[in-house]
Amino acid sequence: MTTPIPTVALFCALFTVPAASAFEVAEFKSGMAQSEVMTQLLAHWNFDRVVESSDDVILAYDNDPAVARRYQFRFCKGKLVGFEQDVRPSLKSLIISVNNYNQKHGQPVRVYSNTHVVSNGEKAVFALFWKSGVDHIGVKYIVLPNGEQMSLAFDTTNLCYGTPRM
Repeated sequence: MTTPIPTVALFCALFTVPAASAFEVAEFKSGMAQSEVMTQLLAHWNFDRVVESSDDVILAYDNDPAVARRYQFRFCKGKLVGFEQDVRPSLKSLIISVNNYNQKHGQPVRVYSNTHVVSNGEKAVFALFWKSGVDHIGVKYIVLPNGEQMSLAFDTTNLCYGTPRM
């Protein structure tokens, strides 16, 4: 005769669902501790600079702007909740990225387009965001007076700031 599983244990086993998987880019997963991200960056990535620019942001970048390699990590209560990666800006890259995300996630849930006055002129921003579980995935294209920037953004729902983050 086998021993029956207690009802509470059976209920927990059947209805305990692991947290929805959030973003994972390279070795970086949402929920990672800030110290763990810093350790990974210093041990396995070859950036010219890795700095904690504030209590909740780590920037990793190369000094040569032609390389166009910059990662920004955003944290909430010491856990990774946002990641942004620069890519070489071009209309072709924008179209390919948007097409890939449309195929994978459907139409964007948010489109943002605006201009802002900055110290040396005008900044034009175009961004599209898709929802994937608890994450927002975005493509941002920024035109500045002296150049252009493009980045891919990943934000998971958190208690520190609203998502998607512009």
